[in-house]
Amino acid sequence: MATIFPLLRGTAGQPPFPGADLDGSLGKDSGHRMRFGAKIGLVLLAVGVLPVALLGLVSYTVSRDELQRTVGRMQVQAAEDLALFTERFVGNSVESLRLAVSAMPFDEFSRGELSAVLDIPYRQLPFVSILVLVDDANTPVAGPVFERRPERDPALAGREPVDDRDLDRFARQIPRAPAKAGATTLSAPYRGERGPARIAVALRIGKDRTLAAEILLRDVEHRIAELSGAGGLAYLVDGQGALIAGVQAGPLTDEERRLSEVGFGKGLAWSRLVRRQDGERWLSAFAPLGSLGWGAVVAQPMAVAFSAAERLRFYTVGWSAVALVLALLVGAVLARMVTRPVERLSRAAAAIAAGDFSAPVSEKGRDEIADLGRAFGRMTGELRRRDEEIRGWNRELQSRVEERTAELKTAQDQILRTRRLAALGSLGAGLAHELNNPMTAIVGYLAILKRELPAGSAHAEMIGRAQEQTARVARVVEDLRSFADQERSMQGRRFSLVAPVRAALALYEDRLRAAGIELTTRFDERLPDAQGDPVQIQQVVAHLVENAINAMPRGGSLEVSLGTVDGEALRLRIADTGKGIPVTIRERIFDPFFTTKEHPGRVGLGLSVSHSIVEAHHGRIVVESEEGAGAAITVLLPAATAAHLA
Repeated sequence: MATIFPLLRGTAGQPPFPGADLDGSLGKDSGHRMRFGAKIGLVLLAVGVLPVALLGLVSYTVSRDELQRTVGRMQVQAAEDLALFTERFVGNSVESLRLAVSAMPFDEFSRGELSAVLDIPYRQLPFVSILVLVDDANTPVAGPVFERRPERDPALAGREPVDDRDLDRFARQIPRAPAKAGATTLSAPYRGERGPARIAVALRIGKDRTLAAEILLRDVEHRIAELSGAGGLAYLVDGQGALIAGVQAGPLTDEERRLSEVGFGKGLAWSRLVRRQDGERWLSAFAPLGSLGWGAVVAQPMAVAFSAAERLRFYTVGWSAVALVLALLVGAVLARMVTRPVERLSRAAAAIAAGDFSAPVSEKGRDEIADLGRAFGRMTGELRRRDEEIRGWNRELQSRVEERTAELKTAQDQILRTRRLAALGSLGAGLAHELNNPMTAIVGYLAILKRELPAGSAHAEMIGRAQEQTARVARVVEDLRSFADQERSMQGRRFSLVAPVRAALALYEDRLRAAGIELTTRFDERLPDAQGDPVQIQQVVAHLVENAINAMPRGGSLEVSLGTVDGEALRLRIADTGKGIPVTIRERIFDPFFTTKEHPGRVGLGLSVSHSIVEAHHGRIVVESEEGAGAAITVLLPAATAAHLA
């Protein structure tokens, strides 16, 4: 105990205990002790975990590469076997068809006898579903021979039934007949509404005579089904990578198509890992069918193909986890016994230096470290009390400064706006006065000239257009005069706010309907009266509705509502679903002459006049908007009972 007290007292200008700086952080010696536990853990990890993990990783990588090569060769062999089987089946089927009709003298039979003659090879060849004799224009000469319900004839058991839609589909698929007798041409594979995939064969048997047959690839699909069992997958693709035969969940992915593209392009059988539609990786092999231009694909899930390597990885991860747990347990015991107490004291000192007095300090035990912890606790309590006093004074001082700053900024903004509006109002009044007289003379002269000209003449139309432009200038002058007039406040009279709002909306009914804008109004039943000039308030509503219509050129919704705020103020809200107001210009929309220039001829005084009218009525305008999500403008006006106090 006696050895601790001198450390706590310290001397003037020195840290309260050795190894600590004046700000409460530990020095270099204590820092080394803090990292001692980490060093122990790193050594244990390097000795106990890394060798196992590295050995397992190397073994897994080597095993997986070897498995990929071995299984890939097996998959390629299976794909080549499927390709060979398919080629042989198609070749044998075509050859059997040729042999079945080679000895038949078709030229010696009449048309009526030919259909009976075609029935002979039809019954001999179970893989043929339709047989027909056509001329070079693919017009039937005899047949077609087929069975709508083959189950009625025991000799045709297992044959595929054929209906009219199957006949139409076969007729469209019959390929162009070859020029040489005995030669054949094949169509691209196609599927019916039921049954296996099929191909159409054209066999030249004589001049202007071709035997067309539909061959079913049932045996090929049976072979594909056998290869697709036990979690595997097999299918055939055409030269464009489209599925011919086989079961495939969803379309082929780009990686599966790339497998076929490379195989077709280089004419080789190969394998690779591909990702299927469900996101799983499969080991797929491709083999081309050279004579047919098709390709055979045999695939197996990577989890099945690399099951042995996956088991090795599982064992490696498991033993690495066991070694990691053992290393952590040993490191935890050593840290708890050697470094944990000093580490807690070090963290507490660093936290106090950063202003955090909530870091726990252990005071249990009877050794010197426990005494140091108790001394830390007393010191922390005293520092916390003093820090809270200082923070309280700072918060109060900051709050007062912020309040005064906000008041000064508001007053300054109001003074600047008042001066700017007053200057612009004087300018507007002067311009309106100076422009009004000459414009009156111009309008009069134009009216006299138009009267003296014949109606419908080119000069009369030109003067009419000039009158329209002078009327436009007159409206600009009137807006300037109105803006200048709104700078004067007036007491006005009591009126119901509903009347000017409805009057303004009535003016825009046709425009709203023509623009495809749906208008919704919600007025509270009992509203106090407003104080002022209802004509000016109607003008405000008209300006706001005009801006809303311009913001919705493709139609939308406009909501106009009237209500009260605590019974002492009136609230008029106009919300649209237009393009909204960008944040960059939201603070400037009430400035005179500011416009986005999307509507030629506008001088940007509508919102300025509205703002001036509302301020003259002791009210306020609030804008809520998000770009692309519409805008809502709220006008707050004092009720007539409180307007005289404003």
